[in-house]
Amino acid sequence: MKSYRVGIIGCGSIANAHARGYRALGLNIAAAADINQEKLNMFKERYGVKNLYKDYKQMLHKEALDILSICTWPPLHSEMTVAAAEAGVKGVLCEKPMATCLAEADRMIEACEKTGAKLAVGHMRRFSEIYVKTRRLVVDKVVGEPTFIHGISVGDLLSDGTHLVDIVRFFAGDQPVNWVIGQIDAHEKRRRYGHYVEDAAICYIEFRNGLTAFIEMSAFTKAPLKTGTVGFSKESLPKDLARAQSIYARRKAKYCSVYIQGTEGRIEVGEREQPPLRFKGKGDADWNVPQLRWDVDPFKLEIEALIESIEQGKENPCSGKQGRQTLEVLMAVFESSRRREIIPFPLEVMDHPLTTMIEKGEI
Repeated sequence: MKSYRVGIIGCGSIANAHARGYRALGLNIAAAADINQEKLNMFKERYGVKNLYKDYKQMLHKEALDILSICTWPPLHSEMTVAAAEAGVKGVLCEKPMATCLAEADRMIEACEKTGAKLAVGHMRRFSEIYVKTRRLVVDKVVGEPTFIHGISVGDLLSDGTHLVDIVRFFAGDQPVNWVIGQIDAHEKRRRYGHYVEDAAICYIEFRNGLTAFIEMSAFTKAPLKTGTVGFSKESLPKDLARAQSIYARRKAKYCSVYIQGTEGRIEVGEREQPPLRFKGKGDADWNVPQLRWDVDPFKLEIEALIESIEQGKENPCSGKQGRQTLEVLMAVFESSRRREIIPFPLEVMDHPLTTMIEKGEI
């Protein structure tokens, strides 16, 4: 593999997964930026990063980076991606969600297309064996033609639902979406990772080929939520905890669990399911449980795919355009809730509908 100068913006928890992926490929991290000096010091100690910056723009100006990971909060993704492209970075791996609205996503894509930079969005579950094998089962028609997909996960749409919706799209062969109808509960008017998030959401999706999908998201579980973990600050925790627990006390903490109904059987997959993957095809009396490898790092694979895009011009499974299509579904759920109607695609709303609803007192 060629040598690349790698940089990371944001040295929080997810940045460690990126750093391990680069190291697994034999790539050293040339520079890192974070507004928190303590996190910078940790990165220096843990990964041997010598060039540290409080200002990411200074890093981009001085370091002549080839590849950049953006591991900051979503409201910063767009401006950082644009700055990276304009600084001559060849490849950008931006954490999910791609952005907090479609206008931001479009600016990212336009900037990268203008400079020739390759943009990938961190929907790394497209590289996880459990989901790759599920997609193969669908392609091989082991349960016939898929007719309905049901996805369920804890979390909110932008933080965790982006993974779930992207995986459902992946299983559906990335078919274009015809329309979305959805509803949300935003009783708490909470923020997480610097943007508004809903408390719960449901949506129904119809794809171009007629396949339909139903998505359930819940931000609350029986597990205690603590500040300082996975983006939970004081403003992101539920204020009316008793109400939240009364609603969700019986829910199990599923994460990215997906159930695919086919004309000749069913597939069930989920990281917290036991077993994680099973299927029953035509004529099967019992469930089939495929063997899975858990030693394959999807972060390493998504970085590898980005490098292939840079070197060979290959279409990235997690390209900026794919990331935008997933974001469009998420924004359509909010817009459907706001307008109380089916939202046909393409979505014409460029802002973040949840923010608009809350700021206008519509929710």
